[in-house]
Amino acid sequence: MALLPKIEVKNEPGQPFKTLEPANDNHGIRLLSFEEFKAQENGTAEAIIKGLVRTGTLIAVGGRPGAGKTALMVAIADTLDKGEPFLGRDTKPTTVAYIAAEDGGDVANRLEAIGNTSIKIVKSPEGFPLTNPKKAAAIAKEVVRQAKALDPDRHVMLVVDTLRAALGGQSVLDDKYTSPALNAMRELAEAEGVVIAVLNHTNRENNKATKGETLEAVTALELVLLDGDGGWHTIYVGKNRSGPGQRNIGKVRYTSVQIGDVTAAIIDEMVADETASIEEPKERKTPDNARLLEGIIRTALLDSRNYLSPFGAEGPRVKVADVATIREQFYARKADLADSKLKAFNRSLEYWLRKEWIVKGDFGAEGAIWFGRSDGPDS
Repeated sequence: MALLPKIEVKNEPGQPFKTLEPANDNHGIRLLSFEEFKAQENGTAEAIIKGLVRTGTLIAVGGRPGAGKTALMVAIADTLDKGEPFLGRDTKPTTVAYIAAEDGGDVANRLEAIGNTSIKIVKSPEGFPLTNPKKAAAIAKEVVRQAKALDPDRHVMLVVDTLRAALGGQSVLDDKYTSPALNAMRELAEAEGVVIAVLNHTNRENNKATKGETLEAVTALELVLLDGDGGWHTIYVGKNRSGPGQRNIGKVRYTSVQIGDVTAAIIDEMVADETASIEEPKERKTPDNARLLEGIIRTALLDSRNYLSPFGAEGPRVKVADVATIREQFYARKADLADSKLKAFNRSLEYWLRKEWIVKGDFGAEGAIWFGRSDGPDS
């Protein structure tokens, strides 16, 4: 008599049957269009410095020792903290956390010299050991969490000054240490939707020299300080995934400020390069999600019977539509996951608010919108 085949039972006797695993499990791997991808990411197209620095990226600021990397980084951090233009480029208010791996006292003195009390210096009992990428990433993630908690509406930038110091003195030319460290920071920036800026000592004397350059392969932007004439240093853009690269964008000159018994070097003058004028971006077609929301808004406002007087009792009334109702209608037309729907809706609503086609004001629990102008959304 033939032996009966052995049957493997997956559930315990007397217990409910376990849910069978699908045979076509894709292990979380999906194929997405760019719109679907962006809807699930942390602001993949948002720039904290227009044409230069994009959220979710790792950037590098390089220069020879003494070229003024820290002074430039402190100045950039100051403009981002205040939301002021950087070399004629628009910025977005950003919370900056500074990991002063080389000299925390020096960074503190420079911040005191410029009178900025908002930029945060990271104090970590374990330092920032990039030779242990997992531990450094865990520290950085906690720094990002605290920075976001200070003001959830602001972007976040984490500064590491310098790469060599955070590597414990290891040469940045040793790929065995540099690559794992930089990849850990790049992955964290992408996952958290923040910017991580790494300062790096280089041997560059001009924009064609490459000795000592190891960061360009993993960074989205490379700024390099080059020696100039008359005490000036040139700010050169090498690699740039957010705009034109391989060009000079400005120059800086430094001064020293007495802080107690020591001096702190800060930027005295920063001048934009007039030959590197910002090119106006070509007008892109309206995203599909924004077009979908446009139709929903038009119908909702035509059907609405609600009015507000945003200009006071003596001003004209406007017809309004409830944001919560519009969002529900938007969700009903989308087949994505709830989180993706929310991000797509918020991005599309912000698109039309930025175009000033609609205006948002207080009404009900989540506000209401009304037409901002009558000449159409694409005018």
